[in-house]
Amino acid sequence: MSAQFYDNALRESYNFVGVDVGAGGIEQEIVGPSGKRGRVVNVSYVVTTVLVGTADIDVGPNGAPTVSLTIPTNAADGDSGSASAELKGQTDLAADTVCEISTDGGATSGVVDLVVTIDWF
Repeated sequence: MSAQFYDNALRESYNFVGVDVGAGGIEQEIVGPSGKRGRVVNVSYVVTTVLVGTADIDVGPNGAPTVSLTIPTNAADGDSGSASAELKGQTDLAADTVCEISTDGGATSGVVDLVVTIDWF
């Protein structure tokens, strides 16, 4: 019987289209496969409507983000970025816990398409 660990984790990507980073709040709540812990391996974005101000994208359980990605001030349409390098050494997401993907509403306006990739093991 094969168990899932870091080297053979189930990788899931969660796509969010048209996230209004100026509004703030929870975009989505997800729970991984039953009994599996998670590790966020990438958070990336593409700006679809010019961003005015800085916005944070947070991923983590119940309002306590494990991962945060800052989208820079005045990002232009088509600007993109990711946080894969910054995710090393992060805390795992506990099994069977609600994980929130949220924005802080720090930007005055702006819309992004967002992808959050999590390995479940």
